Amino acid sequence: MIKLPRLFRPGRRDAVAAAPFFDPAFYRSAYPDVAAGGGDPLRHYLDHGWLEGRDPSAVFSTLYYLDRHLADRAPINPLLHYAGLSGAERLRIPTQPGPDFQTLQAAVVEPYFDAPYYARRAGLEGGEDPLAHYLTKGWRRGLDPNDAFSGDAYLQRHAHMRRLGVSPLYHFASTRRLLASEAAAPPARRTQPPAAMLPADPAEATDAQIYETVAAAFDREHYLDTNADIRRSGVDPVRHFLDFGAHEDRDPSPDFSVRFYRKHYRRELGAGVNPFFHYLAVGRTRGFRPTPFGLGTWPAQVAPTSAEWERVRPAADIAAARAVLIMPVYKGYDDTLRAIHSVLSAPQATAFALLVIDDRSPDPRLSAALADLTGRGLFAHLVNDENLGFVRTCNRGLERAEGKDVVLLNADIVVYGDWLDRLLWHMDADPRVATVTPFSNNATICSYPRPNVDNQTRLEVTPDEIDAFTRVCNARTSSPVPTGVGFCMAMRREAIAAVGLLDAETFGRGYGEENDFCMRALKAGFTNLLAHDIFVFHSGSVSFGTLLATKGADIFRTLLTKHADYQRRVHNHIEVDPARFARRRLDLYRFAKRATASAERGIALIVTHDFGGGVETHVEALSARLAEAGLATVYLRTDEPGGIKLGLPEIGAIDFPVSILDPLSLDRDADLLAELIGWLGPAMVHVHSLAGLDAPSTRAAMRLIEEAGVGYDVTLHDYASVCHRNNLVRPEGVYCGLAEPAVCRDCIRLDRDADGIVLPDPAERRRVWAGFLGRARAVFAPSADLAGRIGTVLLLDNIALRPHEETLAGVELKARQRKSGPLRVAVIGSVGVQKGFDVIHNLALDARLRQLPLDITIIGRSADPRTMEAAGVRETGPYRGDAAALTHIARVDPDLVLFPSISPETYCYTLSLALAAGVPPVVFDLGAQAERLRASGEGHRLDPALADDPQRLNAALLALPIDALWAARKPFRPTVYPRILEDYYGLPEGISSAAVAGPLARPHRAREAPVEP
Repeated sequence: MIKLPRLFRPGRRDAVAAAPFFDPAFYRSAYPDVAAGGGDPLRHYLDHGWLEGRDPSAVFSTLYYLDRHLADRAPINPLLHYAGLSGAERLRIPTQPGPDFQTLQAAVVEPYFDAPYYARRAGLEGGEDPLAHYLTKGWRRGLDPNDAFSGDAYLQRHAHMRRLGVSPLYHFASTRRLLASEAAAPPARRTQPPAAMLPADPAEATDAQIYETVAAAFDREHYLDTNADIRRSGVDPVRHFLDFGAHEDRDPSPDFSVRFYRKHYRRELGAGVNPFFHYLAVGRTRGFRPTPFGLGTWPAQVAPTSAEWERVRPAADIAAARAVLIMPVYKGYDDTLRAIHSVLSAPQATAFALLVIDDRSPDPRLSAALADLTGRGLFAHLVNDENLGFVRTCNRGLERAEGKDVVLLNADIVVYGDWLDRLLWHMDADPRVATVTPFSNNATICSYPRPNVDNQTRLEVTPDEIDAFTRVCNARTSSPVPTGVGFCMAMRREAIAAVGLLDAETFGRGYGEENDFCMRALKAGFTNLLAHDIFVFHSGSVSFGTLLATKGADIFRTLLTKHADYQRRVHNHIEVDPARFARRRLDLYRFAKRATASAERGIALIVTHDFGGGVETHVEALSARLAEAGLATVYLRTDEPGGIKLGLPEIGAIDFPVSILDPLSLDRDADLLAELIGWLGPAMVHVHSLAGLDAPSTRAAMRLIEEAGVGYDVTLHDYASVCHRNNLVRPEGVYCGLAEPAVCRDCIRLDRDADGIVLPDPAERRRVWAGFLGRARAVFAPSADLAGRIGTVLLLDNIALRPHEETLAGVELKARQRKSGPLRVAVIGSVGVQKGFDVIHNLALDARLRQLPLDITIIGRSADPRTMEAAGVRETGPYRGDAAALTHIARVDPDLVLFPSISPETYCYTLSLALAAGVPPVVFDLGAQAERLRASGEGHRLDPALADDPQRLNAALLALPIDALWAARKPFRPTVYPRILEDYYGLPEGISSAAVAGPLARPHRAREAPVEP
């Protein structure tokens, strides 16, 4: 059993009040799902069992009590209402259904009941009341109350209601009122608390505020339907989501993706903040996306204006047509007229006829509009003498088509461009093709962007743009499908002749008929195709109702009766998903088009890793500067061990949810990656890191970069070109000194982290990297120390010094004298082995054992906080941004900041933090950190040998002239490049936007020095 925090268990007072009238044994027996969950049955009932119409005992009917005694007020828990009555009142008030129950039920379900439909289905004669018949016996016989509600399907979904002895429609209507009220209850209970009631920082919200905010927007039925284990457990789904579900990526509603939001806004979220609560509290007002697929739904269709109709061209006569488009119509005025208009306004090379068949529409306005348009000679028009239903209406059109190929069209589609020419091309390319279906937002296995989903969520592009994009990136490609989808399905006349018309006898009013036809075609030797280069918008279930949603189980059983292999065919198709490559190409092309449209002067393609740290800090800052120069940045991030994933700067011009884009393999998807780069057409390529890739993938990435055709720059951030561990630190935590390849081979053999990773021979690594760096337009190094080490080993002469640009503002320097007490030492950042974890631990342990006056605080986090704590080291935890780090430094008020890195740093951003904070830094005389202090004359440099001797290191620290170090401080002046393209990249002055790519592609020696302020 999952235990709920005390605050959110049903109120103790409520539980005490209800307990005398609640029968836990009955509840467990009546509802096996609750018993299986092992939860407290009373809690289950008080929390949400009553909302589902469950009874608390054999003598208390929840639904009867609500509709009999509480119908005129906002729904409240009926058992609590009953418990609150006096003893005398309880004796007078009935709690079990009486003679009036049928009347109560009738009043509740009457708005949903279709009496003429039911009377026909039930074969009622002699004036018997259809509603009374349904409520008393019809539903038990499996009769449905209207053509859009399946009682059997409802019973399967809500098995707990079987014991109530009421009709599915009554349970639906009665509980719908409860759930609707629960979702839209008074502001004090069920709406998002006003912004003033929530703290500015979501991390400071109380549990009660979080619960109330989330509960207001939480979709209980969605959560329980998609998490059967939670439904069985009987726990409060909101509580489960807050305690466990969010961490397990369980979504609180179909309109919010926990995984997407956490990944896309990870820096804004902070540690421990529930993503859904963050969105509701602050993200929504900031315009954050709740899902990767857009915001809001596609707008509803609007009937064309008179002016729009004036611009369409009439369809051809059936006799002269190459193909006949058949559109059955029943209802949906705006959608139907927009569908017809789209067909007639999209010019085709193919001569086509449009046959619109009015199936006795109940909308006289729609019928009149169709008649008017027919009178203008725009299309052929038939009107059924009686309502035939979708299948028979289609068959009437198939017979009228006189031997032509046909396309079945729903009356709620919108087509674009030369859609028909493309559709028929696929049919003409192979005589074995029986049907062709395009992509659509709502087409089950043919859906885009997500298959098997009704994609009603709006994307960043319009449907006609999606069609134009897929026409380019997926031109004349297709994949087999077990069945076409009838919203827009081309049918070869030879296939119709071979297998017959749609099966109207079996499938009645519709749904399932196209699946049956396609299965018959498959067994006759034909194939069915999904055309990848067409997208047709589909509103879904407009003209002929929502039968599929409610009668899905019946349709499925009927299909299996005719085709026992249908289920396995569809299952296997979904598992294999042959169209996923086409959807992926369309995703990437969409991204490329969005990116290029957002770029004033082109795309800057930055190749980097996804490990964070100094590299991430640098590329984010560089991206911001490039944006100022009119270049939009796109990241190609390494995805170990052999992939690349797309990324965007935290603040950039490109608005696209890149998290929906799957990583691409440098092996299998090399051609697609090359195409993507071609679609982006980058003005420049800048490589910052290939860390995380194995050897074959590293070489593949290098080829991809070199073949992009625009030249490339490289910034050295680490030692990946000469060390498989990137940092010159051996597995046992010892600096190797940039050893020879023979020593590196021994290091690789000892490195357990390298097991299973394809690594090159160290000499081969250096040869490959020397070639790649040597062919670069320029190689930038943030420190002369790094340039010297790499340049000497790889024999490079094109390395230019480029210290990282920073925007830190230094504090005002004030005089300070050493305070009495222990020496306060701060260490900044994330402290792992290379950053001196062992040095700090041993230093603190020695100080503790010898009771030295030394106090160490890590402003950040170490690789093992418990071990550090045991040695006496405090940690502030990760900080969010430079400002937070400076605040922590001021609060700790250290005497010095120690940088215990055991190998040479390549730049060291945390050193900048110490200098900006005005605290003297102390470093080992090694790498960029020592180079920077040597140049500025600040701080103190220690012998690197002290890293292995904590006693001598403690003695050296305690002997430092602290007051003299503070007196030697200088105002912090970070490196800046006023003109990023000219001063950093060394491009010609006054370069125009049209010429960005040209100079970047021409190798030349960059200037050697940064510009100081």
